[in-house]
Amino acid sequence: MTDVDLKSLVLQTKSKNDTAFGFTTRLSGRTYSSSSSIIRGSRVLYNGGNAYNGTVFTCPSPGLYLFHVSVVTHTKSYGIWIYKNSQQLTLAYSGNGDPQYNGASVSAVVWLDVGDQVYLRPNGLSLFVDGNSAFTGIKVN
Repeated sequence: MTDVDLKSLVLQTKSKNDTAFGFTTRLSGRTYSSSSSIIRGSRVLYNGGNAYNGTVFTCPSPGLYLFHVSVVTHTKSYGIWIYKNSQQLTLAYSGNGDPQYNGASVSAVVWLDVGDQVYLRPNGLSLFVDGNSAFTGIKVN
């Protein structure tokens, strides 16, 4: 193998591995009045592979993915679900008590196939999501 062939092989391998699928977004500071609403991101901090559209992550490559949501809210007795397609995965539950600022977080590891979608929905009605809340997803393997 010549030096030129070796350089070409290294560049091909590097370009195949350069796309890191993942995202982090701050969530929109607003009240969601329906449990069928999809919680929106407001400021996307990272979007490797451009698979997150500000609302939904659409899987571009099959594999194992990790998703994490961290929510700050002052709504009584609610939280945020992580969904895969139409299936509830895990709930970040902010507690049950007088409305005051509370935080909650939860993670989910899930196998995704191309086209699977992951997104957030409120648990209950009138969920206030503080703008300091965040949603992250990354391909692990």
